[in-house]
Formats: sequence, C-alpha cells, structure tokens
Amino acid sequence: MTAIHTQRHAHASTCIIKSQSIRHAESDYDARIYANRSLSMDRIKYIGFDMDYTLVAYKSPEYEQLAYEFAVERLISIGYPKELANSKYDPTFTVRGLFFDKVYGNLLKCDPYGNILSCFHGFNSCSTQQIRALYPNKYVQPSDHRIEILYTLFHLPETFLLSALVDFFDNRHEYKRIEDGPNKDKGVKCGDVEISYWMIQQDVRRTVDWIHNEGKLKERTLQNLEKYVNRDKRLPKMLYQLRQTGRKVFLATNSGYEYTMRLLTYMLEFPECDEPGLGPLQWKSYFDYLITDANKPLFFTEGSMLREVDEDTHSLKLGVFTGVLQPGQVYSGGSSSAFCKYTGASGKQILYVGDHIFGDVIKAKIEQAWRTFLVVPELTEETHVWESIQALYQRLQNFEYILSVMNKKNNHHVSPSGPPLPDLESIRKAIKEIVLKMEESYPRRLGSLLRCGSQLTYFANQASRYADLYGSSCLCLMNYTPNHLFTARHQLMAHERRGQSLAPPLPELKHFRRSKAPVTRVMSVADWDLDEEDSPMATHAIDKEGSK
Repeated sequence: MTAIHTQRHAHASTCIIKSQSIRHAESDYDARIYANRSLSMDRIKYIGFDMDYTLVAYKSPEYEQLAYEFAVERLISIGYPKELANSKYDPTFTVRGLFFDKVYGNLLKCDPYGNILSCFHGFNSCSTQQIRALYPNKYVQPSDHRIEILYTLFHLPETFLLSALVDFFDNRHEYKRIEDGPNKDKGVKCGDVEISYWMIQQDVRRTVDWIHNEGKLKERTLQNLEKYVNRDKRLPKMLYQLRQTGRKVFLATNSGYEYTMRLLTYMLEFPECDEPGLGPLQWKSYFDYLITDANKPLFFTEGSMLREVDEDTHSLKLGVFTGVLQPGQVYSGGSSSAFCKYTGASGKQILYVGDHIFGDVIKAKIEQAWRTFLVVPELTEETHVWESIQALYQRLQNFEYILSVMNKKNNHHVSPSGPPLPDLESIRKAIKEIVLKMEESYPRRLGSLLRCGSQLTYFANQASRYADLYGSSCLCLMNYTPNHLFTARHQLMAHERRGQSLAPPLPELKHFRRSKAPVTRVMSVADWDLDEEDSPMATHAIDKEGSK
C-alpha cells in the first residue's frame, strides 16, 4: 500500500513523542511529512539537500514565464517562425510527471504501468477513439526511447512549449498534417519540408539545456532575486537547528559555485537579525560539507572528478581531491561513493532531500540505499483539492464496486420485487463523468499530478516506491522532534486482504444483494441519487453467502 492515500484519515502523521510542533503539523497540511516507509530520525547522522526547488523555492509562475520567454527567443534565433514570440506561457495548463510521445507529439498522463489515463495533442484533449487509433492498447512503455518523461518543476515551461509548438504547426495554414506514408500523423509538412514531432522535441530539449547552461536565465534571476525567488527566514533556522542536534548537514547541488554562492547568500544571510540561527552567519556556515556541480544523477553512479573550488577566482583547483572533506571548503563534482568514503558516512545514515524524483530520489535509493525525502511543492494544492472532492471520490468508489459485482459470473440478478439496476454501459459512463469532474476540480487543465480518478499516476507511483518521506517543503522538518519516528502503514498483498470487505462502507450499498431472479429491467445512472437515503440502491442487500 502506498502512502498517497485515498482516505482522509490516512494523512495523519504518526509519532511517538507528541510535541507542540508535531501537533501543529498534524493540523496543517503544509507542515506535514508523509511516510512511505518507516524512518527513525535518531538513526540519521547526515542530512543532505539539493538546492534548486528544494532549499531555493522559485516563484511560480514568474520563474517559469522567464524560462519560457528565453526558450522561445532561442528557438526563433535558430530558425523557428518569429510568430512564436506571440505565444504566452499559461501556468494553468500543465503539470509535471507527464510523458511526451516524440512520434505523435502527444502529452500523456499515464498510470504506474504505462496505461494511458489522458492524452493531449497540442492544447486539445484527445477522445478515447483518437487515443485507441494511435495506441490500440491505450498503453506505452515508459522506458521506450520514443517517450520523454517530464519529471521536474524545471520541465513545466518545457512541457508547455512542446504543446505550444505542436499546436502552432498544426494550425498554421502553410503547414499541413502528414496524412499518408510512413510518417502519417508524425508531424507536419510545408511543401517538400517535413517537421516531425520528434525533431521538435529534440530542439526544445537542446534549447532548454542551453538557456540554463549558457543563456541568460541564471543571470536574469540573480539580477532580480526578489522577483524570482522566495526568501524565508525559516530556512537558515532549520539548517541551524539540524546542526545543533549533532547531525552533519551537507549540500549537493548541480548548480555551479558562483550561482550557488549568490543564491544561498540571499537565502541564508540576514545581517539585520540577531535571532539564533540568523544574524551575521555566512551562508557556508550552515553546512558541514558543500558540493557544487554534482552532476546528478551521475553523482550517484560513477560520478566525476572531485575537485576543490578556488573561492577567490571561482575556478577549480588543479588535480583530483582525495583527502578528508573539510568543513567550509567548497568542492566540485565527485560521487556519492566518494562522499561516503571521505566523510565516513554509510548509506542508511544519510537522509537526502530533493525535488527531482529521478536525479535526487530514485538514484540515491537504488544506487546507494540513502534514505530519501521528496519535496513536492504541489502537495499543498493537491491536498486541498483532494479534500474538496471527497464526495465525488465516494461516488466513484460506489460505482466501481457495483460495476465489479455486476461483472461477476452469474451475478446479473436482482430481486424481482426490487427496483431495476442500471446497465453496465450506464455505469461506465457515470464513472467517466465523475473522473472528468475530479480532474476539472484541479486548477490545471491536465488535472492532478498524483492521480486520475481512482488511478495513481506514474509520478505518484515513483514517489511511493522510492521516497521514504515526502512533503511540500524541506521546511517541514522543523515541525518534528530530532528523534521523531515516521511510521508508514503496513502493506498487504491482495491475498492477505481476502478476509476484508471490498465494498466501500456506504449506506447505499448495504442493502444490495444477489438473487437468483434474472434481471428484467434496467435504468439510467442519471436517474440515481446515491446521496439520498431513499436511493434505488437502498432496497438491495448483499447476502453473506453471496459475498464470499
């Protein structure tokens, strides 16, 4: 069982020591940490942090808008139509964790196994018939080279740009959709020139890398930190408190030294304050070890050369560093294995906190057995919407249970004196309508990051499998005692749940029963009102012998 629960009570944090801060965390979703696997903080001796979108929270949508504008500017400079400059970033369109199909140019929201939950071509939602025409089994293989998984918050402007380009070329009068031949539906053409969706994706990927590594994105961010970065006095306090517990705190970021230094100086140095943990402390003093240019996820496998940073020139010192890591010294590159070797740390003594599900969490867990904390800033919004759609979800459970019962062999029987049951197609239609309403309840057109109806998304499954803990911010660590025990719910396999009732505990279902009388009447689900006590379903009951 995963920790992204489908019941409200499952969100409550479990702990051994009840402090005031923990009680606050249990009543405030923004402050909570959720456990997929039990973790005792008294066994954690080292706590590491990523920087971007972990310690440093960029303002949304301002930062994504900036990245989008620079990406469009770059694409125009390499030959894309100048009219692209008229496109504007829409933060309400997309979520991260989607698949981009390079062959057909579609954005796909998939379940943990690659089954397609929803599909968008450009800005248009695809019907079930359109999806089946391109994907006969409504399935893609996540590891297929045609699939690009857009994991991170940095991917948000890239995801929107891919849809904007697909929409742009599909709707320009001079470009025609390729409708025959081996490239049918795989791009557009203008005369003898073909532009494939695969080519568009490659150009966008190279463009986004360029604006981050060589373009003006970082420069512009540093020029106006107040506009693009959220500054929070709790951050230095948290790092200070963690070090006061005797733990070693380290930074492992992919950003270079100068960008890291300037961002963390802004985030951590508050010279006007004299509170404990603030005051005149320099940014480096909040960490025992500092690693820039970590090059994750490579950092967790073979890594790169570990070198010292010359802080006067901002360049790298000559040679590979092979000694004991020194507090206050900034290093570049290296590997997780080298870090453990030169600090004396071992895998399960380390808790690493990051926002990148693959680069920070999956690789740290698989390659080094580090304990992991995934930062999911969208979690606050997701949780509030989830609370507001509980009635819809209850109805969805109800319909799915009835559908499962009616699909069983020799089960299409009701009492001849009871009211009619709906036909199967009517139930399926009702389920689709509820799922659509649930998706539309989220503020983005592509719905929830974590689910679609009763199905978890690929992203949610990855988070459940590889993140020991997750929360909306690394600052949630402040709300728990240093030796807190995070406990996860026990997991059961399907055969171990055999004795448990599969029916949702709803009053509408308690009278539903099987009968040997054949069904002679059907009705539309639209005629139901499952929220009323006199629902037609209330006159049916499940016999004990029939439910075995």
